[in-house]
Amino acid sequence: MRIGFHSGPVIQRDNDVFGDTVNLAARLVDQAQKGQIVTSHQTVQQLSPAAARVLAQAVLDHDQGQGRQGELCELEWRPVSDAINDPGPRPEARSAAAALRLSYRDLRLVRRRQNDSIVIGRDASCGLVIASQNVSPLHCTIERRHDSSCSRNHSTNGTFVTVEATAILLRREAMPLGTHGCLALGEACAETAEVVAYFLD
Repeated sequence: MRIGFHSGPVIQRDNDVFGDTVNLAARLVDQAQKGQIVTSHQTVQQLSPAAARVLAQAVLDHDQGQGRQGELCELEWRPVSDAINDPGPRPEARSAAAALRLSYRDLRLVRRRQNDSIVIGRDASCGLVIASQNVSPLHCTIERRHDSSCSRNHSTNGTFVTVEATAILLRREAMPLGTHGCLALGEACAETAEVVAYFLD
């Protein structure tokens, strides 16, 4: 087991949370080794006095898709003899991961970082805004995971995923997307012009 956590404001919708705080927590999990509990220096400063050590400078945060350097800290919970043998944080990814590309009308969005996500919905705070009465304020999230992507629906109207001419309706659930297809929010792709195409390459 490995643990990464961070504190800060989040956007909550039903049983899901979104935002930069969530993205950074996921980034910290990627940095942790087996048996490690890692967090940001910012979070350590808010904790009660505890044994923590700075491990390294790492690209931790997201700011409009850009990484930012920050201190990676480990909470020491094991005996000292075990901690000494710890190999330390994971190095940055050694090879370029596949890019997730979204296309909506004239807009093109790309997500390259591991665990990057984008919220699609009617609300102005969403990464991709679709102004339609069938679209919920925070309708669904598309997230990159390793060399794949998945869509998680948050809306009662559902998210229609079409892959190779097969349409699947998501309701309060997530599914892997494959390498290409399209999404429609609240109604089927064949019944609306508000279609988001996705590609993983």
